[in-house]
Amino acid sequence: IHDHLAWGLIGLYQGTQDEDVYALTDHGVQMKSHNKIKRGEFFALIPPDDDIHQITTTSDVTSVSLHLLTNDTGCIWRHRFDAELGTTEPFRSGYVNAECEDDTHDHDHPADHDHSHRH
Repeated sequence: IHDHLAWGLIGLYQGTQDEDVYALTDHGVQMKSHNKIKRGEFFALIPPDDDIHQITTTSDVTSVSLHLLTNDTGCIWRHRFDAELGTTEPFRSGYVNAECEDDTHDHDHPADHDHSHRH
């Protein structure tokens, strides 16, 4: 379960997926909807309330989705949520082909300070 800290559109190019959308509560995240996504369909991410989700491939083939997002999700510090434990931790997806500008900050993650509504 993760956020994007960006608005965007995600479209499914191949396969099928289930998307579980979550809401942030005082005790962590809670699932608010379950969507079945087929090839050719798309959905929007709109923070802060509609950009926390979990995707599961449900087809026999690898699912491929195209993401159009308004920030560099490969380099920014985002949040990973554990619904059972009610915990949040910062992470970087790392989907980049170049070094991130702030790689020198090993312990002072912006996600720990910004977006306090996520903790």
